[in-house]
Amino acid sequence: MSTAITADTEERARNLAGTIREALVYLVDRESRDIRRMLPEALEAVEQAVPDQGSMRAASEALRALLGPDLTGRPERQATLDTLDQYDRALAQALRPPANVKLVIWDLDDTFWRGTLAEGDALDIPASHMEMVRELTRRGIVNAICSKNDFSAARSRLEQVGIWDHFVFPRIAFSPKGELIRDIVEQAQLRAENVLFIDDNMMNLEEARYYNPGLQTLDARLLPTLLERPGLAGKPDEGRRLAQYKMLEQRVRERCSASSNDEFLRHSDIRLRITPTREEDAERVHDMLARTNQLNFTKRRLSLDEVRALISDTSRSTATIAVRDRFGDHGVVGWYCLHDGTLEHFLFSCRIINLGVEQYVYEHLGRPRLEVSGETASSPFESETALDYLTLETQTHERQSTPESGPALPARRLRIYASGACDMYYLVGTLANPLTEVIFECNTFRGETRGVNVATEYLRSCFEMTDEDKAFCSRHFHNYTGQTAFRTRLLEGEHDYALFSFNDDAELFIHQHRDRPDLRVVLSESASYSVTPVLPPDGQDADAWLCEHFHSRGLITPERFRDNLQWIARQLPSRTRILLMTLPEYDYFRNALPSFPQYRRQCLRLNRVIRELCATDERFGLVEMNRYITDRSHFTDYVMHLRPERGFMIACEALRQMARHPVDADPLADLPVEGRRIVLLGKGLETLPCLLSLVAAGVKVEACASLEGGFSLGQDGPALRPVSTLAGRKSDFFAIVTPQLGTQADVLKELGYADRHDRWVLPESAFNLDWKER
Repeated sequence: MSTAITADTEERARNLAGTIREALVYLVDRESRDIRRMLPEALEAVEQAVPDQGSMRAASEALRALLGPDLTGRPERQATLDTLDQYDRALAQALRPPANVKLVIWDLDDTFWRGTLAEGDALDIPASHMEMVRELTRRGIVNAICSKNDFSAARSRLEQVGIWDHFVFPRIAFSPKGELIRDIVEQAQLRAENVLFIDDNMMNLEEARYYNPGLQTLDARLLPTLLERPGLAGKPDEGRRLAQYKMLEQRVRERCSASSNDEFLRHSDIRLRITPTREEDAERVHDMLARTNQLNFTKRRLSLDEVRALISDTSRSTATIAVRDRFGDHGVVGWYCLHDGTLEHFLFSCRIINLGVEQYVYEHLGRPRLEVSGETASSPFESETALDYLTLETQTHERQSTPESGPALPARRLRIYASGACDMYYLVGTLANPLTEVIFECNTFRGETRGVNVATEYLRSCFEMTDEDKAFCSRHFHNYTGQTAFRTRLLEGEHDYALFSFNDDAELFIHQHRDRPDLRVVLSESASYSVTPVLPPDGQDADAWLCEHFHSRGLITPERFRDNLQWIARQLPSRTRILLMTLPEYDYFRNALPSFPQYRRQCLRLNRVIRELCATDERFGLVEMNRYITDRSHFTDYVMHLRPERGFMIACEALRQMARHPVDADPLADLPVEGRRIVLLGKGLETLPCLLSLVAAGVKVEACASLEGGFSLGQDGPALRPVSTLAGRKSDFFAIVTPQLGTQADVLKELGYADRHDRWVLPESAFNLDWKER
């Protein structure tokens, strides 16, 4: 509509529509020459009242068609009623005030410019059209392109006049426009009602509306009225909204160019070893039974003696499950106990969440009887994808010893401290490569109840709480009873980097003692949120005891959160770079509770603090989770249970932050480099974290080559080359070789790096996260 519809016009249009309905229903059963003469006039009057509405014109034509070309036909009852309903819906849509436009999609040929690019016309781009785009940008309205053209040629022409960078999500291809526009709307995360499409071809406008119900459209002949049209007023923005959509566009581009999660898993070379439980495995099994919850499908807790008895019971079949992939060895991550066709115990460590291991093992065992206890992070009975990317090793894998005369480990590895929750499980496994030494502290479980949490308030209490108060907490609260309670390794040694995520700050309540205000505790609920995490004195109700002695202060305030982060920065050595990972802003919590507005609001509040600190204090670096968690498919049952592909991406983002602020670790000090430049040779995806770790350690990597490719180094490293381009260059380059490529002696020989004097194969070593209670 070129102008807003007045109340009088709306009332007249609705009255006419009622008359049209009565007239057509009348003609179904009887004849009336007067009604037949009146109908075209009424239809035309409605069209004049609500102009420029393609859907209204189409509905009017459908009504005319009921009467035939000469308007003498007798309409069929059901067809008449259906067509009238369609007409009423079109009218209601036309009379609705247009939604505010957030995105304008431009056609190019004979719309944005005059002429047809593909026909070699001399294109004329009116200055007024370019100014419209700039003005819309100033109003906070973003511009996109949908055009049937050659992408490179169209982009080149727009770059020549300096307007290309004002557009996002350009869809320039010889493809149907309706589907291209639907793709733009989806990628921009908008509703069609908030999008306006401009084209000179009526068929294109109709097609766009068909594929995108509610889409606003504009005939290009009406372009001079664009900036005055309803819904396009916007508000002063000066390009901030465009910058935000450029960031969104980059996220979408990375998501599309990156491997899908399935492809990522197939490239990860995941291998399982199922081994009969040995007596020396008893402590590891007992530890998993005690603290594994989200992938513990049976949840039967045993003492160490009971575990040993089960292992020695010949009537039962028990086995450990170990997993390794091209990023490292996860060690023993699962255990089962099978008796008379029933799984009495079936559990896995959360470190392999979303790898499909539990489903694979269950299938391998022949799908025995299994009664799942309580809520779990996945189902062992079904998988979202084929599990053919997993390989079962029939013999125990012997880790290859380093074939070098050089050091078994770098002269000095990067020292990384990490603190977080489920979101960091797979992430930390990627950070832990042969060039790094990682300390990871996470929120573990002791039986049904969380043992230690990692909220900033808890970390601070480890140093500020008195011994008397610590003893009090250990007596009265589940999550302070573990042997590692108050024993954080935050200040253990000098870390090069400290990485934090903050789920506990977003989810857990703080309680303050009524008589001792300095005593503040962070209480962790049980895994099922049904058990109060309190150990009251004998005979007292847990909730009543808590209310008698403590005030609930709710979630941590942004002010206290900021103060805690700055306190942590003051405690750490000034050389330690502090990396803060944002909380997820995607509007989903977990399958059992999809909507949890309180959690999301807290995430947004704390993220504001994180981003402000990282922008204003050079000690802090930002790891933006929300660049990578933008879709429901990026996690499983819980927004913090990330797909492995996403964990890998975020880990590389953290390593990029480290690489931008390198330390002088000199990990190659003991190697015979002899003045040669450094090249990194890898097999595939594992090459990227190794490269970023080398750069973060202060190593200047001149070249990087991958046997398989399949990823981008971005702006933080040299161009990725095929390995063949470095063949015979040992006089120029000393090669650092990832463990995955180091096992392929024939490839190294073909490249000319068979001599250990010319290369160093990074050692393959297991990274067993130390999560157990000590």
